[in-house]
Amino acid sequence: MLLEVMQAIPFSFAALFPVVNPIGSSVIVMSIAEGATAADLKTLAFKIAIFSSILLTTVLISGSWILRLFGITIPVVLIGGGLVLAYIGWQLLNQPDASPTANTDTSPSTDKVLSMAFYPLTMPVTAGPGCIAVAIALGAHSLTGDLESSAYSLLGDAIGISLVGLAIFICYRYSYTITHKLGQAGTAVIMRLAAFINLCIGLELIVHGFKVLLTTHGAI
Repeated sequence: MLLEVMQAIPFSFAALFPVVNPIGSSVIVMSIAEGATAADLKTLAFKIAIFSSILLTTVLISGSWILRLFGITIPVVLIGGGLVLAYIGWQLLNQPDASPTANTDTSPSTDKVLSMAFYPLTMPVTAGPGCIAVAIALGAHSLTGDLESSAYSLLGDAIGISLVGLAIFICYRYSYTITHKLGQAGTAVIMRLAAFINLCIGLELIVHGFKVLLTTHGAI
């Protein structure tokens, strides 16, 4: 049974890490929480990591049943989440570059910064519909065996999600360092690139959602 746990940990981590993309998303977080102090950013990173871990673990264990309870299908989740993610990507893509002195006198309050911890920074920027779909798939994969095997597999998946949460905290906590190393011009380029990727991911989720929806209803 220990083998099932050890196999599930890297499997879930490898499946979720590239979708979460904490390194690229850290620049997006910095853009949305522009002007936040280092202390606020540390707290924000911790909250996002916790929220993301709890959200993905909850979806892992009970995602498919929750969707069935409300009559929501996975394609609809993909389309709705894709719209939100594409909208945020579009806003960031068209956001003007901040001047070097922009953050000196206009730092947002701690309450304002932390109020963004769940929406939009956890959902959909960090743990968006793509991550939810992956977590649902992981849960379905782990529930294919007997009860004991499924429980150990889910435990391994949950540990893998916790490791992804740790990666989120580290990348977001030190996003100031990342942007400092990149410089103002480099940060602007990475931010635009990450925003464009988020926009494309959102559009891809919308298209994929429609394809699955049409396929399910026998239209194609």
